[in-house]
Amino acid sequence: MTSYEVVEPRAESLVESLRAFGYATETAVADLVDNSITAKATTVDVRLRWAGNESWIAIADDGLGMDGERLREAMRPGTTSPLAPRTASDLGRFGLGLKTASFSQCRRLVVMSATATSSLEARTWDLDHVVRVGGWQLLTTLMSEDRALWDELHGDQPGTVVLWRQLDRLVVSPDPQNEQAERHFYTIADRVAGHLGMIFHRYVTGPGKITIRVNGRSIVPWDPFLESHETTQVVADESLPYRGELIRVKSFVLPHVSRLTSEEHTAAGGRRGWASQQGFYVYRNRRLIVSGSWLGLGFRREELTSLARIRLDLPNHMDSDWQIDVRKSVARAPGALVPELRRIAEVVRLRSANVYRHRGKVLQRASQGDVVQAWLQVVRGTKIAYQVNRQHPLVAALLTTAGGGEVEAMVRLLEETVPVPLIILNHADGPGRQAAPFEETAPDAVRSVLTDVVRAMSRAGTSGKEIVGRLLTMEPFSDFPDLVRDVCTRELGQEMA
Repeated sequence: MTSYEVVEPRAESLVESLRAFGYATETAVADLVDNSITAKATTVDVRLRWAGNESWIAIADDGLGMDGERLREAMRPGTTSPLAPRTASDLGRFGLGLKTASFSQCRRLVVMSATATSSLEARTWDLDHVVRVGGWQLLTTLMSEDRALWDELHGDQPGTVVLWRQLDRLVVSPDPQNEQAERHFYTIADRVAGHLGMIFHRYVTGPGKITIRVNGRSIVPWDPFLESHETTQVVADESLPYRGELIRVKSFVLPHVSRLTSEEHTAAGGRRGWASQQGFYVYRNRRLIVSGSWLGLGFRREELTSLARIRLDLPNHMDSDWQIDVRKSVARAPGALVPELRRIAEVVRLRSANVYRHRGKVLQRASQGDVVQAWLQVVRGTKIAYQVNRQHPLVAALLTTAGGGEVEAMVRLLEETVPVPLIILNHADGPGRQAAPFEETAPDAVRSVLTDVVRAMSRAGTSGKEIVGRLLTMEPFSDFPDLVRDVCTRELGQEMA
């Protein structure tokens, strides 16, 4: 017969440890939205209200709700074994999310719920009470102010309200009149809205979509793959066999910055910026788990691969194989899939680099007849430098005038003072911040510059047909084909016939 001792964890010690899972507020809220989606909610309302020490955050849904017995089990730490079978739509795993996510943000967790056939039930974890009594005493008495919030947020309909009070890690001042503390508190709402728009973007769009609101405003879905953009490339769409099932992998190369408006570029970069968003996006039941990671496959984040993004869809019963953590923020590829994932990554990284280089060839393009690029890259010993192309029609025309010596002096000054370090620094800080040629420039200004170039080329003896051909392949005028033809027709007249 085996002898043993029962060694129960000390509630007052363990409950404080459960607060240290490393949740940010937005990831904690996302964990609770998972529960709402699993409960078949069609609307989830996240509310944050500032009141100093009495501030609170609530997540209210119109899902199936829970009766008293189910609510009691939901409040148990470790409700369900991560090894237990789950329905295909279940977004949970460990049975810890509700508790650990909530404890990470507050010291008092209240859950109120009602079903279509049962009246309002409520349970409360008060961590100060647990510490004081040294036991897992789940409170069943609903305080009047909490009941008032149920009525305000939900009414008599089925559903659930998760309420966080005593937000000791979010409230920086107990004074409700402290404007700086209030602004800090409401910046959390912005972070939550942005995060939910990323994590649940596939749930709030398309057929069967749900509504998620933060302080009354619907979240804006963030599509990492820009699938609606006409120049986004689908590199491959395939399924990888694993343990008798198929894992769908779809890889994309996003448009180069020159193909995007400034608003599109900023939005596609997300909160972390383009360089950090490249790589795999791992979804579990359409819920984003990992955003922008090369999954430890040996690849580095590089500028040339910043357009590469890969969507990978997992069923929820593969959590263990992919080592998905409690916070649903980490995933690691099973060894058996590593060769195939590396193959896919290598292809999409190469395609990204090709797109990047194609749009970056302006300074490196070899001469084709008369060179028509404004800048050239040259090598001086072991150093790279940039020179104004003196064969450019407009530059050449100025150099042959009476004041050509002064023009040459000005050109040399520009060449020797190109602010390369500043350009590199600004590009690293935000690749999308540099304006594209003639971006946000009035059309008349573009027309004026183009007219001067056409006149200079014409004075140099270039035929009208050749002028048009060169301009249509000369950046940045290649982006304005209609304007090129219009200006050439006006300036060259019969030569265009």
